[in-house]
Amino acid sequence: MHLVVLYITVQPIFISLNLQNGLFWFLFPCFLVILNDTSAFICGRWMGKRKLIQLSPNKTMEGFIGGIVLTVLFSQNTPQYIIDEMGHHALILALYASLIAPFSGFLTSALKRAAGIKDFGTLIPGHGGLTDRLDCQLFMSVFTYVYFDYIQKR
Repeated sequence: MHLVVLYITVQPIFISLNLQNGLFWFLFPCFLVILNDTSAFICGRWMGKRKLIQLSPNKTMEGFIGGIVLTVLFSQNTPQYIIDEMGHHALILALYASLIAPFSGFLTSALKRAAGIKDFGTLIPGHGGLTDRLDCQLFMSVFTYVYFDYIQKR
């Protein structure tokens, strides 16, 4: 129930606030989270040997590190005309998307386990449903808004 409240109230509020700051501040962070999630999944399947966290048995240390590396590399190789002098902001957003945002996925996993649910759906095989694709967006949307607010006040 609490997860539903977070997704229905908190996340849309911050997404809306980010959109008011410009399309970049909505799309780029969303894409970074999706890129990190997908990169971690692929790297974990390809090289994964050591478990990252007991709560999510399919997540591996190699996948986590691979996700970080690929997300940061992408953020720094995004064409300049897209990010328009936002290189250091892109790096900060990429690091957050890689290092912190996955923990909202772990939070969702904990809530699923507590409710006795393995996956929220089967739309994306191996990802546990569409909600598992969106769970990391919760932390990312809040961080993006707070970060943008901070840099505007500097």
